[in-house]
Amino acid sequence: MKGSNTYAERNSIPNNQGEDIFLEWCHEKGLNVRRLGFDEKNAPVERFFDLPYFIRNLPDFLVSSSEKTTLVNVKGSLNLKEQEYQKLDQIRELFESETCKLYYAFCLPSGTIWANTEKVKTAYRDAKTEGVWPDGKVYRRLDL
Repeated sequence: MKGSNTYAERNSIPNNQGEDIFLEWCHEKGLNVRRLGFDEKNAPVERFFDLPYFIRNLPDFLVSSSEKTTLVNVKGSLNLKEQEYQKLDQIRELFESETCKLYYAFCLPSGTIWANTEKVKTAYRDAKTEGVWPDGKVYRRLDL
């Protein structure tokens, strides 16, 4: 899957490669994982884009073990939308607490890169590559 594909192109294939990589990693580690956010592949929501931004952008997964609970946003590429970058502080405020941290897992065939929201913000600011998807959404390719 290419990070430059449109939303429609990304959803035209039957699986989400980034999420598959993430779920396999959780399984190998023996972690409890639950989908929290929307599953556009197996349970699409009609008029999804009519939902408020923060409902559409719930963290993808809740991962727990006997030691801790973590929320995870899974990305299948190193591209991050400008709109998500602009809302990262609010996303953290809504979805993170002292006892439950929020992480981004950039799950690529070459491996998984973990980042907290501060690291994602810094990588976005420092990014050298910017693009625009066919729907007009601006993104930057993060160098993590």
